[in-house]
Amino acid sequence: MKQESSRIIKFLSENLNRVSKPARYIGGEYNAVFKEVKSNTLRVALAFPDVYEVGMSHYGLEILYWLANELDFVYAERTFLPWPDMIEKMEEHDVPLFTLETKTPVYEMDVLGISLEYELSYTNVLKLLELARIPIRCYERRENDPIVVGGGPVAFNCEPIAEAFDAIYLGDGEVNFQNFLRVVQKTKGLNREERLKELAKINGVYIPMFYTQVGRKIVPKYDFVPQKVKRNIVKDLDSVRHFEKKIVPHVESVHDRVVVEISRGCTRGCRFCHAGYVYRPVRERSADKIVEIAKRLLENTGYDEVSLLSLSALDHSQINEIVDKFLPYVKEKNISISIPSTRVDAFNIQLAEKISTVRKTGLTFAPEAGSQKMRDAINKQISYDEILKTAQEAKKAGWRRIKLYFMVGFPDETEEDIREIGELVKAIKKIGFMDITASINLLIPKPHTAFEFAKLQPPEYMDTVKKILNPYKKFGKLDINDGKKSFVEGILSRGDRLLLPIIEKAYKIGYYDEWGEYFSYEKWSKLFEEVDINRYTGPYGLEDFPWDHLDSGVDKNFLWNEYQKYFSGQTTIDCRERCTACRVCFDYKVTNVMKGR
Repeated sequence: MKQESSRIIKFLSENLNRVSKPARYIGGEYNAVFKEVKSNTLRVALAFPDVYEVGMSHYGLEILYWLANELDFVYAERTFLPWPDMIEKMEEHDVPLFTLETKTPVYEMDVLGISLEYELSYTNVLKLLELARIPIRCYERRENDPIVVGGGPVAFNCEPIAEAFDAIYLGDGEVNFQNFLRVVQKTKGLNREERLKELAKINGVYIPMFYTQVGRKIVPKYDFVPQKVKRNIVKDLDSVRHFEKKIVPHVESVHDRVVVEISRGCTRGCRFCHAGYVYRPVRERSADKIVEIAKRLLENTGYDEVSLLSLSALDHSQINEIVDKFLPYVKEKNISISIPSTRVDAFNIQLAEKISTVRKTGLTFAPEAGSQKMRDAINKQISYDEILKTAQEAKKAGWRRIKLYFMVGFPDETEEDIREIGELVKAIKKIGFMDITASINLLIPKPHTAFEFAKLQPPEYMDTVKKILNPYKKFGKLDINDGKKSFVEGILSRGDRLLLPIIEKAYKIGYYDEWGEYFSYEKWSKLFEEVDINRYTGPYGLEDFPWDHLDSGVDKNFLWNEYQKYFSGQTTIDCRERCTACRVCFDYKVTNVMKGR
């Protein structure tokens, strides 16, 4: 109602000078969408359950924002979880969560879409619902409450928080998100349950209230919903329209640059990698399309940096062509190109030199394990010699900074395997790098990966890691995670519906668990005493899991075989070379799309 929006605007005018970064809450950014709201307009709030500058960096939220607003009958707006100082003011003045574009209370929307990017945001999700004045459990909602839908990588095991959602959307938004909105519009006037029945007919839409938990398994309550919900897959990225504008945030975002997705999916087969499994197969965007999209986004925003987004950007079959076609433009406009973490064996020094013509940045590599035995076991098929050769070439070409990512906590890992991380850092230091950072984190054995059967190590495991690696601190900055956040994330990622009461108690104590200053391991460990967490730590055999009904497309027996190959040290070929029978392409009638072949 306009009266409530007016009250929100008045609240902002009186309180923005009393909170940090007030520009988070004002909206009106360059390229934001403004539409006339008519009586038949479908009102959508797209929420990222974190602070503004984190949410504004999220590529998936941008895709959904432009997809929704392409539809004439839809007006999609944004909302984020306010920072704690703003939440305090809102609660003090009885102000509900509102949209940035029109300052409309979220509870007045027809749809509330929430991005699920990481499990530690679960407490934020519940706080967001509370601020929006929407009942936390789906079956407690009233007819006029928004349809609450979640989506994102965490949706592939959303069970710990599933009952907070009316619907979960699995897979690529470009396929069926607009259809989802059409059905919501078409079913206005029906009761809530009938509307959800209609939504359940859409491929990739999971309706949690139509399922129940039996043991550890989630099964349908009714025969009108499928045993397994299949994800949505874009078959060819060139076939979907990419947005040509980007909202330029008022507050510098975490990744404050233009982002162009050059490919989706990865077939390298790293056995720990959740994204590598749930986004199969590889689908590349063509070089011409990428350059065209990048130029339009840069011209429509004024940014001077573009990131080529991919799980493995240098694996793109046209990567040289992309850079060669783009280079004259970026040189003329003084624009820099950045590429996320790259594989050592895909790194090309000549290509890196071209990319860094405008602005030379640090290098980031992810060897993941220190010993060759462990790299082979996790299917990270790079050798010690390849790592050192690449580092030597980079040093000769003028790079001075290098960042390395490692994981520990793999099954049957030895102290020597851990020590080899330090030895690798030492060897790279000898090459002459002045600034070396090695980030070492506890493995989170995620659902839908080969390690879904593995044991989640306790945080104390990292105490041993620190003792082993302490002598190597003189060779570089060793950023060794204490394992506490990883352990909690691991429990939540492998959880089931029994965890929702725990998450609900946790958010009432505190939220923003992804942020170090707000994360409390003591809070979580005390709450975990109320459940048998051994059911979530593993190890497991080939048994029922609470995520089996959410189909990523990768066959469970394939994952089990990959897990067995881990113990024998047997590697698996990249399926761009030869099919490895994971079944995604067969069951979903898709294939790897490589534009350069």
